[in-house]
This record gives sequence, structure tokens and C-alpha cells, in this order.
Amino acid sequence: MIKANLIWANESNKVETLEDSDCLLILTTPELLASQLFHFSTPAKTYIEASQLFHFSTPAKTYIEQVFDDEGFAGNKGQCVFVQGLKAFRTSYISDTENSGKNKISQPLAEVKRVLFYGVDFALFEASDAPNASSRASTLSKTNDPSMVNRSNYASDSNSAFNSKSTSDLNQNDAPAFRYLEQQFDALFKKLKSVSVALETLSLMALSTTETASSDPVNIIASHSPFLSALLRSYFKHGYHFKGYKTNNRSVSNSQPLNDNNANSVEKNDANNGAINQAIDIRGTLSLALDAKHFTNAQKRLVSHTVRYETALNAAMTWARDLANMPANLCTPNYLAEQAQHLAQTFNTVSCDILNESTLKQLGMNGYLAVNAGSQFAATMPILRYSAKGLENSPPVVLIGKGVTFDSGGITLKRSPDMRHMIYDMAGAGCVLGVIQAVAALGLNINIIGIVASADNAVDGKAYRPGDIITMHSGKTVEVMSTDAEGRMLMADAISYAKQFSPSVIIDVATLTGAAISTLGHKATALFSNAPALESALVEAGELANDRCWPFPLWPEYQDAITSQHADMMNTGINSPGAISAGCFLSRFADGTPWAHLDVAGTAFTYTKSLSATGRPIPLLLSYLSSCAIKNNQ
Repeated sequence: MIKANLIWANESNKVETLEDSDCLLILTTPELLASQLFHFSTPAKTYIEASQLFHFSTPAKTYIEQVFDDEGFAGNKGQCVFVQGLKAFRTSYISDTENSGKNKISQPLAEVKRVLFYGVDFALFEASDAPNASSRASTLSKTNDPSMVNRSNYASDSNSAFNSKSTSDLNQNDAPAFRYLEQQFDALFKKLKSVSVALETLSLMALSTTETASSDPVNIIASHSPFLSALLRSYFKHGYHFKGYKTNNRSVSNSQPLNDNNANSVEKNDANNGAINQAIDIRGTLSLALDAKHFTNAQKRLVSHTVRYETALNAAMTWARDLANMPANLCTPNYLAEQAQHLAQTFNTVSCDILNESTLKQLGMNGYLAVNAGSQFAATMPILRYSAKGLENSPPVVLIGKGVTFDSGGITLKRSPDMRHMIYDMAGAGCVLGVIQAVAALGLNINIIGIVASADNAVDGKAYRPGDIITMHSGKTVEVMSTDAEGRMLMADAISYAKQFSPSVIIDVATLTGAAISTLGHKATALFSNAPALESALVEAGELANDRCWPFPLWPEYQDAITSQHADMMNTGINSPGAISAGCFLSRFADGTPWAHLDVAGTAFTYTKSLSATGRPIPLLLSYLSSCAIKNNQ
């Protein structure tokens, strides 16, 4: 896992950051390159030497100028120039006693291995109605009233103020500021990869003088929470790497949750150390070096809060991705239960109970157990509780994650070329584990119950069959039309069980239907809900987090497709839209409880692509839970 390192810089530690970096990123614009504010003749030399902390030798300056000319670099958005092998010198002064003045000297620094000049769209930063230096919390608090979000506006831009700017890309893409900025930074880090720069020791510095501090892109980005979030999120996303299980990979660690709060974390299971090694070791650092003198105390708190939030989000997504990328012979229902227990042992605000097969049978979780009937692995249902101080008796938000560690389809067997990707059918469970870890790391003021609905859908003489009639936990009966519609059987019992906690809302996360991929592709999560306010709040949270979802109807007309002649309902529809039929099925088990279903089949991973787990929809969920926590603070 990679990390961000926030440095409030002065003269000495900014130079140290430069020395320790493999690549220095310099964000610029045409206006800055053409500016004569610094009273230097060469724009490239101007921008680098603006800090007056270091400069390049004359041959290097000439070389940079020539590269700029050859590449036609003007600092326009997306333009970049990559320069290697430069030497930097630090400017300092010594007293001249004879003339009662100072002599200027240049002290050699370590080699600056690589410098990347990258053009950004500064017009967006300078927009008169761009977000001011307010925290993510205050941004969320302005939009946390679900009634403010109207379905008719979903197709429009949630930050429409930016559409009025002169920048043509904004009008053309009709994109919110956060999404637009993340796209720019995605292009930056892709460019770094294309020139073989590992995202390991990068530095992003504000190279401004006192007179030009407000014009430095790095200062502007750091002063605006959405901009800084976009930068960090893009860096974390492109720096992720799953190390896997090749025997020449050494010094890797178990896939375990982040532990910032408790130095005495539980000992690792030595029996599993050899087999279950994951890529969670720190592989790189982005050093964000900001001039402390240009930031007020309130702005410093904002920057620190944003870095902390994005770091917790990245750790949660990395853990969820690592779990989803694991093979099914290692990531079993019991392994997920162990991970849930470890999370509870890591944070004192989290507790965990594990329901085993015998307990599930006593509870009448027959749909849940039917899915696992053909497996050699025992089903488990870990129940995690996160409790904020003073809210112990408040109604919790219940999160349920589908954790089918491998989905063969059962007797309704899947096609073999596609079956290897069914390790990702537990991605929803990984996201629930990850988001609870993030909430605990941030200490959000909210109560959460997380349910990991974990099973293995295998083929065996004991496996459930098409045509079976199963009495669910709720007492309702289901006619099994397809054993490959197993996720809804699992989730339906978990939803029914969750109602005993008297939750404020229930949100389930599941890689449920291929129809969701056919409908929305890999861009947006399919959303189904019986509560308009909850639906609106999730859509708004997705917009804020650039982790978008799209609502689908659950009209009575769609319910007819799952009518059964032999039971209360069928587990699949006949000649019906598959994702909607699945939503209709689950809605019958939520009854009057506010409930939402997130079908992440297209967003939690990329179908047909290996090692493609994304960690979505953790950004959406954390954004929603943060807004709920803000309400609790009011």
C-alpha cells in the first residue's frame, strides 16, 4: 500500500524532500510559464527557481529551454515535459565582513533524478465561484438533506456552477469539479507510468515566492478540499499493486486491516503466513510539501483532515481489493470471518460476533444455507458493530455485503470460460469490511452494524436444485428457478435477520446481476430502494465522491415477473429485466424498513479482466456515512 506524506515546509525540509524524491512534479499553466513576475528571462528557469531554495546549473537551464522548444510545451492542460538527470543547487548567503554585505553561494544538492512539468487547467482553480477553503465536512453538511436532491436533476451536474466557466472541457463534459480534476490527475499518473516512473517516491511542491503564493497550483490544490482529494485519490488508485503469490515475492504481509489506533494488534496466524500473503506493504510515498507561511491555521486543519480522510479511504479500498483479488481456495468463508475478527481486535470501537452454520440453522436461515449446501467449506455470518461514544442506543445503519467466495452457479452451472472471475463475488463483503475500517479510523459519530453474508456456491450431491421450495428466515417461501441466482437468496435472509436491530436504514452491497453490467457498464452502480430520501442521499453521496450510482424503479408492474404458482415468489423472473427482478425480490424482505440495494456487478470489478477489483462502492458509502455523522453532530 502506498501513502501520502504531508510536509509543512520550511527552507531545510523542502530541500530534504527534494533530495529524497525520485521524481519532482511541477504543475504549471500557460500563464505561469509566460509570467514575468519572477523577473527571469526563461519561463522554465523562472518556475523552478521561484522558491529561491534551489536552482539548476546553466547547462541544465539551457537543456530545459531546448526541451520546451522541441516539445512545444506551453503549459496547456495535459501537456507534459519529462526531464532526467538534472543537478540542483541550493542558494545561500555568507557574510562579507570587508564590504558589510553578503556573498551568494551555491551548494550542490543530491541529483534530481527526474522532473515532470505538467499542464493543468488553472481556469477551473481561478473560477470565482470555485469551492473555498471549507472542509469536506462542511461541504457535506450543505447537501446532507435528502429532500434537496431531485430525481429529475440526476442527469445534470451536481456542481453545475462550473459549467458556466469559459473552459470548453467543462461545458463539453458536463462534469462536476471533483470528477473533472480527478480526470486530470488520472492523466498525470498514467503519463508517469508511460515513461516508466514508479509511483514510489514522488514529491509535489509549492514553488512559490511570497508575492505569487496565490498563483501556485499546488497551493491552490491544497487550499481546496475537493482538489486535494482528487489528487490523492488518483495517486492512490494508480499506485495500487497486488503482489500475488509468486515465490520470488518476498517481505509481503498478511491481508489485514489498517491499525493506526492500537499498537498491540493481534498476532498473525502463523499457520496461514506462508499461504496468504498480500500486497499491503508500503510501496511508495507522495510527499506533499507546502509552504507553511502561506496557510492559515484553519487551512492547515483542512489540509490535514483531507489527507487523513483520503488515507483512511485508500487503506479501506486497498484491503477490499486485496481480499477480492485473492483466490477462492484461500479466501474462504472462514477466512472472511477471521478478517472480521481481526478488525474488531484492531479497533476498540468495533466488536464482532460470528454466526456459524449450526447457529444459522437454528435461526431458520434456510435460503442462506441452501447456497452453501454443496460446498466443502462451512458458511459463516460475521456481524460487526461500530459504536460511537454517546450513540450506543441510537438506531444503527446496517451494511450487508455479499460474500460468495466462489460462485460456480451451482447446478445451474456457469460457462467455464467466465467462471474464474467468480472469485469477485465476495467483493461486496470486502467493501463492508473496508468501510467499517475507514469509519473506525476516522472515528465518525455514527452507529453501524456490518453483516458479512459469506458462503460458497458449489456443485455437489447436497447442492440445492432448480425447483426446490425453500422457507426463508422471514417465513416466506421461494421457488428456486436458478441456483445461479444465489446472491439474492443469501442477501434476503441477511436483510430479514438485520431488521431485529431496528436500523435507521439497511444498505446491501452485492455483485448480483450481469444485467447491471449490460445496463450501466462499468461506470455506475445500479441503485434500488424503497425509500426516496435514502435513494436521493446515496445518489448525492456518489456524486460528491465521484463514485456514482443510478436509481432504477421497483414499480408494482415489475413484481409480477417473480410470481410463483407454488410459492410466495420465484428467485428469478421470466422474460424480465434481471437487475430489476433481483431488486424486486430483495425488496420483499425489507418490508417497511428503509432499504437500498447497490448492485456493484459492474463497478466492484471489471468482468473478464484479472486482478481488476476496484474497491467500489467504498467512496460512495463513506461519503454517505460521513453525511450521517454530520447530522448526528448537529
